[in-house]
Amino acid sequence: MKKIFADWRTYWFLILLPAALFLPATPIDETRYLSVAWELRNSPGWLLLHLNGELYSHKGPLLFWLINVAWTVAGLNVWIVRLGMLVVSLVALLLFERLVRRLDPIDAAANDGTAIRAAQIFASMVFFAVFASAIMFDVVLAACVLLALHGIIDFDERRWYRGIAIFAAGLSLGLLNKGPVMLLDAGLVGLLGPWWSTTARQAPLRWYAAVLAGVVASVVVGLVYMVSAGGWSYVNDVVFHQTAERMTQSFAHARPVWWYFMVLPFMILPWSLSLRAPWRAWRDNLASSKAARFAVAWFLPAFVLFCFASGKQPHYLVPLLPGLALYFSLVMGDGAARVRGRAFGVLLLLVGIVLFAAPWLVQHAMSVPGLEGLVRSGSFSVTEQAVFGGIWPLWGALIAALGVLLLVHPRARAQLQTVAFCGVAAATLGVLTIAQAVGPTLDVSATANRIHAAQEAGKPVVHLGWHHGLFEFPGRLTQPFEAINLGELYTWCAAHPDGEVITFYTKYGVPVKPELEVPWRTGRILIWRSSDLCNGPHIAPQGKVEEENKSDD
Repeated sequence: MKKIFADWRTYWFLILLPAALFLPATPIDETRYLSVAWELRNSPGWLLLHLNGELYSHKGPLLFWLINVAWTVAGLNVWIVRLGMLVVSLVALLLFERLVRRLDPIDAAANDGTAIRAAQIFASMVFFAVFASAIMFDVVLAACVLLALHGIIDFDERRWYRGIAIFAAGLSLGLLNKGPVMLLDAGLVGLLGPWWSTTARQAPLRWYAAVLAGVVASVVVGLVYMVSAGGWSYVNDVVFHQTAERMTQSFAHARPVWWYFMVLPFMILPWSLSLRAPWRAWRDNLASSKAARFAVAWFLPAFVLFCFASGKQPHYLVPLLPGLALYFSLVMGDGAARVRGRAFGVLLLLVGIVLFAAPWLVQHAMSVPGLEGLVRSGSFSVTEQAVFGGIWPLWGALIAALGVLLLVHPRARAQLQTVAFCGVAAATLGVLTIAQAVGPTLDVSATANRIHAAQEAGKPVVHLGWHHGLFEFPGRLTQPFEAINLGELYTWCAAHPDGEVITFYTKYGVPVKPELEVPWRTGRILIWRSSDLCNGPHIAPQGKVEEENKSDD
């Protein structure tokens, strides 16, 4: 027990635990994935995925299998799924630390320090800390990438057969989790082997044969799953529509080439503000260190390709962040490198002051320059005012206290481990702020239960616009929840005069007062009786429901 509580990872886990236990499932992605897992649980087989009764080919089954394992352990709760994801994040940290140790086993003492430092830097990157318990694919994918890279290290150590098995296992799990992007996240390190590995330079044919064997084995596993689950049309949908088209002409999240350069510094806080080292340390590591070249081969080529891909989301980079953390750790091994937490402390202090003052600012918005114009223009909605006005000042005070610690305590601001834990604590406090302020508006259980009761009673109910599976898991729906577009609205209402129409979109501007309005996020869920819509003023159709919104993250 003493050994457990002497390990920094225990404290990292405990600091993040409240976020895992208290944050509700967040729309649109997390709620959708829970609904896919719920439908998988109620399906006769565990291969083919569905969302609202339709084939779901956006992602592989691994995450949904893991969700159902968590539910089997502790019931149909969100917190047990988040706790399971936090355990996966811990496994990723252990795999990463072990991977760094294996890169240079000769100098064990120095390598041990590099490995611990690299793991602490990765664990405390604010984006990873926030995502550590997220019900998303990317933390699981990071663990799969790390497992596959252990196979690559086996190639470097000339353990060819074991390396092929581990490399193929990691790739296969990654393919079953998020599809072909796994080959990009892990495969380029093997492709660039001669640049960082002496073994690859000495035995290039055997090296590339081993890499190819691992890739082929994993692709066979992926194809066997997809063909068994849905046939070759399913393969076409996953490989070409969901992957190739997202890379070349994204149907969701299309962003410019430079976008990742803008968001990455925020993702890797506090280190983008806290690491100080001369240019020599950054340059010489790349020239002399196998581990540094391995880190660059891991992060940089995939990052560049992600920049040129059409569809971009910050969490796509999570499996690459350990490579960046490894390089930062090697740079910090230079005698001239320093940790300077003062700038990060200033940032935390400013954020804390804003959150602490948020209720007062909302209450006096009409007298605060800048906010007055937002309120008058309607850009700062009543719901948003209620959310920000309801933030507990305690959260801001605690975040500001972390900033003060880094500003006034000379030892604290110069110690890597202290800055790291301040980053993790700030991430947890940020998540808890969201859970406390926004959490109540994310609860759709009342509406979902209403839909469930209507379906059970045979009462027609429909959603105006695609609903992203928002209600399936909270309402434990066992029937598909029909969605219609605006052009079909009045035809449906005329055919179902005793029905109900529900939507969480407020953009349609339906000129009939809803029977019920439920706060949801910064908007509302609207519920009408069909008869009221038929008898009230009609709105001209503005086009079909947005099919692009059916796309995944």
